[in-house]
Amino acid sequence: MTRFRASHAVSTLALIAATPFAAHAQETATPAAQEADGGLQEIIVTAEKRESNVQKTAIAIDVVTSDKLAKNGVANMESLQAVAPGIQFGQSGANTIVTVRGVSGRDTSEIGDPAVAINMDGIFLQRPAGMNAAFFDLDRIEVLRGPQGTLYGRNATGGVINVVSKRPELGDFGGYAAVDAGNYNTINLEAAVNIPVGDTIAIRASGIRRERDGFRDVGNGQRGDDEYSRGGRLQALFKPNDSLSVLLSGGYLKQSGFGPVQAGYPTTRAEPPTDWDEVKTIPLNFKNDYDLTRKTLSAQLDYDFGSVKATYLFGYVGVDKDQTFDNDGTATKSYVFRAGEFSDDTSHELRLSSKTGGPFTWQTGLYYYNQDLAVRSQNYVNPNGNVVLLRDYHYDVQVKSKAAFGQISYAFTDQLKASAGIRWSQDTKTRTGYAYNGPSLANPPATQPVLNYAPTDDRSRDSDVSYHVGLDYQATPANLVYAKVDKGYKSGGFTSINAYGPETVIAYEVGSKNRLLGNTLQLNLSGFIYDYKDQQVSQTTNQGVQVLNAGNSRVKGIEAQVEWKASNADSIDLSINWLDAKFKKFAVNTGGVNVDLAGNHLIQAPEWSLSGGYQHVFELANGGDITPRVQATYRSTSYLTFYNRANDRQKPYETVDASLTYTAPENAWSLQAYVRNLTNSVILTGASIGSFTGTNFYQFAAPRTYGVRLQGKF
Repeated sequence: MTRFRASHAVSTLALIAATPFAAHAQETATPAAQEADGGLQEIIVTAEKRESNVQKTAIAIDVVTSDKLAKNGVANMESLQAVAPGIQFGQSGANTIVTVRGVSGRDTSEIGDPAVAINMDGIFLQRPAGMNAAFFDLDRIEVLRGPQGTLYGRNATGGVINVVSKRPELGDFGGYAAVDAGNYNTINLEAAVNIPVGDTIAIRASGIRRERDGFRDVGNGQRGDDEYSRGGRLQALFKPNDSLSVLLSGGYLKQSGFGPVQAGYPTTRAEPPTDWDEVKTIPLNFKNDYDLTRKTLSAQLDYDFGSVKATYLFGYVGVDKDQTFDNDGTATKSYVFRAGEFSDDTSHELRLSSKTGGPFTWQTGLYYYNQDLAVRSQNYVNPNGNVVLLRDYHYDVQVKSKAAFGQISYAFTDQLKASAGIRWSQDTKTRTGYAYNGPSLANPPATQPVLNYAPTDDRSRDSDVSYHVGLDYQATPANLVYAKVDKGYKSGGFTSINAYGPETVIAYEVGSKNRLLGNTLQLNLSGFIYDYKDQQVSQTTNQGVQVLNAGNSRVKGIEAQVEWKASNADSIDLSINWLDAKFKKFAVNTGGVNVDLAGNHLIQAPEWSLSGGYQHVFELANGGDITPRVQATYRSTSYLTFYNRANDRQKPYETVDASLTYTAPENAWSLQAYVRNLTNSVILTGASIGSFTGTNFYQFAAPRTYGVRLQGKF
C-alpha cells in the first residue's frame, strides 16, 4: 500500500509538471497583449524581495489584492482563510497561530517562535498580537506556501505572509473613507489620504476605529470575544531622483475590552460543541481584561547604482500587552491567569541586488534581529474573592538572530533558468529572572501556600544553513513549470520543564503556472513532499507548558488554483487543496506512559480544503454597476491537538459568504450589503484537552455576521 501511494504521488507530480507543455499548443500570445483585450490582470509581487510577475515567480503564492480584500470582506487574519483555504487560523488565548500546509508553531510562550513568518511592510513580527486590527489601507497580502528559509530566515518553515500597505504616491492627491455597520453593534470606520508635497515628497495617512460587542454572553451583562480597536499609520516618501527612494513609516495600534474567551467543558465530554446555541453563552465567574498597545517604526532606503541596487530596511516593533482572564472557562472554578508582556524588537537588513534583464541575476544580504522582552505573569485561584497565588514569574528574555544570505539565478536560454540560494543563521535565546513556584496547579490549596523561590538563567544557541535549489522552464510567455528543493529551519529553546532542539523542513516541490484561453483562465498547480524533522509540539502539563521534538513527520500535498474570467461580467475562482500530513515517529508521555502517536495527523491539517467564488457584474444605464458575489469554503476533518481524539476533533464544515455591491459611476462610491458565515458554522480555533484546571478548553471563530459598508473615494 505504501509503495502504491508513493508511486501515485510521483505520477501525479509528473502530470502537474507536464501541464504547461500541454498548454503550449493552446496559448501563445503574451499576457501583456491579452490584458489589452480585457483578460486577467498582471499582478506584481515582492515575494523574492524584488519585483516580479506572480505568474513568473516559482513559488506557490496566494495574492489577495486590495480589490479582492474589499469584495470578500477580509479585514483580519481569521477572515483571510476564507479566500486562501490553504491557510488555517488558530488561537491560544489572545495569541494568533497560523498554519500553512500543516506546519505551525504552537508554542506561544515568551520563548516560542511562529512557523509562518508574518511581515508587515517587510518588518518581521515575532509576536503578531493585534494583527486582526492591522488589515487596513492595504495594497495586497502575499501568502507564500512552503519553507522560505533562504530569503526570510528561521521562522518560515511553514511559509510567509507579507502584508503590504499602500504606499504614498508622488503627485497624486486622493483617498477614501468608509463606514461599516452590522450586527453585534458593529461600527467600523476607516479612512486614508494621500498628499503630494511638491514633486519629490508624498505623505499618506490612514486610520481605523473598530467597535463590536462580543460574540459570547459570559454573564453579568458582559460579552466576550469583543473588539475595541484604534489604529493609524503615517508614511512619508522622499524620491528626489530616479536613483534614491526613502520611505518612512510609523504605526500605532490600541486594543482593549473583555478580550478572547476560552470555554471550559468537563473532561468527560466526548466531543467539542457543534451547535451555536451552546457556544453563544459561556458563563464565567471572573471578568476578563485585555489591553494591548503596539507601536511600529520602519525606514526603507533604496539606491540604484546602475547595475546594482542597494536596499536598507530598519524596523522597530514595541508591544505592551496586559491580559487577565478566567483560566478555567467556567462559572464554577476559580482559576485566573494574568500575563504582562513588554517587548522591544529591532531589525536591520541590508541587501544588494543585480538588475534584471541579463542571464545572471543575484542578491545578497545581511540580517540582524534583537528582541528585549519582559514577562510578568501569575497563576492564582480566586475563591470567594480571596486570592491564593500559585505561580509568579518575573522573566527577562533576549533573542538575537544573525544571518547572511545570497541567491543567484542563471538563464541558460530564454526559457530555461536555474537558481540556488543559501542562508547561514545563528540564533541565541536567554532568559534570566526568577519564579515563585507552589504546589501542583491541579490541586490548589484553599489558603496561601509558601512559594519556592527559583532563579532562572537559561540559554540556547542554534546555528543552521538553509538552502534553495530550483529549475524553471518558461515553456511559453504564459506557461511556467518549475521544480525546487527548499530547507526551512526554526530555532530551539527551552521551557521551565525542559529544553528542546531546532526543527527543520526539507520540501521537494514541482508546479506550474499558466494563463490560458486568451488570458481569461489562470490555472496554477503545485505538488510537494516534506521531510519534517524534530517538529516542535507543545502540551500543557500540571507543571506548565512543555515543548517536545517529534521524531519525524511526512507531509504530502497537491494544490490547484483556478481563476476564470468567463466573460466581461462573470468571474469564477476555485481552490482545491489535498493534504496528507502525519507523524511518522512520535511518542509522548501521557499519564506516566509513553504513547505512540505515529500515524496521527498534524494539527489543523485537514485532508481537503476547498473554496470557490462566483460574481456577476450587472452594468447600469447610469454608468454604475451592481455585483452579487458568493464565496464558499469547505474543510474536511482536522484535529486541534496531536492526540487526534474525538474531543479535539473539528468535524467537516462549510461556510458561505455573500455580498451585493452597488458601485457608482467612475467608482466614486460604493455600498455593499454582506453576510459572513451564512451557515453559522461552529469552527474551532483552539483546543487544550485535560488541562490542569480539570476542563477541556475550546475557542471558536466568529459566528454569522452581517452588515453594510459604505465607501467613498476622493
